[in-house]
Amino acid sequence: MELDQLIEQTAEPDVTSNRLQTLLDNEQAARIINSFTDEKKAGLIKVIGVSRFLYHFLNKEPDSLQLIGTPFQDTIDKQILDVRDLRQYKYRSLLQIAWMDICNICPYETILHSLSSLADSILIVANRLVTKPSKDFIPDNDIAIMALGKLGANELNFSSDVDLMFILGSDDDNKQSDRHEYYTQHIRQFCRLLTENSEDGFLYRVDLNLRPWGRSAPLIFSIDDYEEYYQASKEAWERIAWLRGRFVAGSVDIGNEIIKKLIPFVFHKTLSAGDVERFLKIKSDMLEQREKEGHWNIKLGEGGIRDIEFFIHMLQIVNGAYHPSLRTTNTLGLLTQFVNLGFIKQEEQKELKDSYLFLRKLENRLQMIDEQQTHQLPHDKDRLKQVARIMGYENRNIDDAYADFNDDLILYQQVARKYFETLLTENTEYS
Repeated sequence: MELDQLIEQTAEPDVTSNRLQTLLDNEQAARIINSFTDEKKAGLIKVIGVSRFLYHFLNKEPDSLQLIGTPFQDTIDKQILDVRDLRQYKYRSLLQIAWMDICNICPYETILHSLSSLADSILIVANRLVTKPSKDFIPDNDIAIMALGKLGANELNFSSDVDLMFILGSDDDNKQSDRHEYYTQHIRQFCRLLTENSEDGFLYRVDLNLRPWGRSAPLIFSIDDYEEYYQASKEAWERIAWLRGRFVAGSVDIGNEIIKKLIPFVFHKTLSAGDVERFLKIKSDMLEQREKEGHWNIKLGEGGIRDIEFFIHMLQIVNGAYHPSLRTTNTLGLLTQFVNLGFIKQEEQKELKDSYLFLRKLENRLQMIDEQQTHQLPHDKDRLKQVARIMGYENRNIDDAYADFNDDLILYQQVARKYFETLLTENTEYS
């Protein structure tokens, strides 16, 4: 396809053309672009045709144009000495991952894993950057940084919070109070480094609200404190949250220990009537949330991502006590295990996987525009037509592209809704 035809296939051809011209007006950028093969030029047009924030990054850092056509490989320099270099690494990596995504270079699971691997590496380096020398306290020995949510599942979004918990190893010595205070300050500095926004951008928004007692609670607890809290907890959502608990940084031994200790909490051997009621309440709350949404919400709306996740999490919780292979955090990996164990058929796995990946791709493409944590589809039909182009529907006629996109969207929404509605009906009984 000729380059001018590729520009016409973008969401806003005039905008894309102007962006390309602006880059070409920069001597350094022009030299790199003019050395591109047609394939690389096509990749550049697709990237700047979707992502405003990456276009601006390329304007500021034209040398990064050389990354177009190069797949992401996590080669972070663990000796990075300041946050500016760390932000630079993040945006250069996002450029590579965006190119892989938009140009369909790899299976979509690879995109989600790449985004997660990038975050893991950044968190490890950030943890080191804020560590102050101390003869008494060593973060790599004393604490574990645990990821939950999308990062815990190795399925992070382009613009997502990272859900984190901090676990302090058990220690009976008389310095426990000093350790708690030291690591509270460490965590505050760590989160500040991640969230601080500058002219170079930012690293990640951090969500710490999944910890016991939420945002009013201490930032860190010992393993014993966590175990005591969860032994008393009846909150179904906390069990669901820890389904995706995964070690990221610090002490791997502490990370493994907390996961092991929480297995009885997350995976009960029997599902009581009280458990069923609590899960029914979550489902009811999800239904109420849909009614509050204005525009259709890809994540929370009817037939959205959360519908598929809820179906998978319920199967996992009910069966995980007896099937250790289900104690994995990855959504798509769980679908494979469900087939292996005979819980779903291969054709059901395929339609769940296809629906999930379509919706996650749609979510990521919307977030790729401005690096905003958005989950809303617009109502306006002209903007929806642009979304069809952003999703890669390349029919010459934009109305045909929109029709094809809308047909697929409806299909995958129906799949997600169907599986959500099969679980935890009012007459559900477990023993």
